[in-house]
Amino acid sequence: MLRYITLLIIPILAFASSSEAEPEMLKRTINFLLFAGLLYYILVNKFKIQNFFKNRKNTIADKLNAIQEKLKESKNRKVVALEKLEESKANAKSFIVTSEKEGRLLSAKIAADLDGELEGLEKSYKDQMNIERRKMVREVVSEVLDDLFSENSINIDRDKFINIILKKVA
Repeated sequence: MLRYITLLIIPILAFASSSEAEPEMLKRTINFLLFAGLLYYILVNKFKIQNFFKNRKNTIADKLNAIQEKLKESKNRKVVALEKLEESKANAKSFIVTSEKEGRLLSAKIAADLDGELEGLEKSYKDQMNIERRKMVREVVSEVLDDLFSENSINIDRDKFINIILKKVA
C-alpha cells in the first residue's frame, strides 16, 4: 500500500518544483492525467492481481484436495494391504500346521502299511515254510514207504496201512 501512495506522490513532487513561467493549468492537467492513469493502472491491476491470486489460491486448494484424496486413498490401500498381509500370515501358519498334520498322518499311514506288508510277508514266509516242510515230509514218507513196500519186509495189509496214514494226516 505504501508503494501505491509513493507512486501517487512522485508526479506531484515532480511538477510542483517547476518554474512559474509555465502555465499553472498545464501542470495541474498533467498531474491529473498522471494521477488518473496511475489510479486506473493500480485499480485494474489490483483486480487482476486479486483475481489472479484468487484463481491461484483456488488452483492450489484444488491440487491440495486432490493430493489429500490421493493420500487418503493410499492410506486406505495400505490398510487393506496390511490386512491382507496379516490374513496371509494367518493362512500361512494354518497351512504349516495343516501340512505338519498331513505329514504325520501320511507317515503313520505309511508305517501302518509297511507293518501290514511285513506281517503279510512273514505270514507268507511261514506258509511257504509249512508247505516246504509238508513237501519234505511227503517225500520222506514216500521214500520210506517205497523202501518198505519194495522190500516186502513188513507184512501189513495195504488197507490197514492206508487207514493208519489217513488217521495220522487228519
